[in-house]
Amino acid sequence: MAREIQNLDEKELKEIKEISEDKNNLTVNLGKIKTDIILVEARLSDLKKLEEDLVAKFKGNETKGRKMMDKMNKKYGNGTIDIDKGLFTPTPKIDTGKEIMGENGES
Repeated sequence: MAREIQNLDEKELKEIKEISEDKNNLTVNLGKIKTDIILVEARLSDLKKLEEDLVAKFKGNETKGRKMMDKMNKKYGNGTIDIDKGLFTPTPKIDTGKEIMGENGES
């Protein structure tokens, strides 16, 4: 025997519609989250590249600074430089208090 077409109970129909609407909303929200993740990952990738470039420049600057200090040490000796005043101050020699004794035991 064939089954007849029947009207659904209103309460059941309302519940099915709510479930379907919730599913659609969840699907849309998941899609938004995924697109946000894609955009954030792209930005993070850009930031990592920028960081790598800046680290390379920083290392280059450090090397340049060391070479400049070597050059300055050869020219002026050991000391400190006041870049604001343009002054070089030599490092004082440390007196150890030991004197070299002469052949006759005198200093």
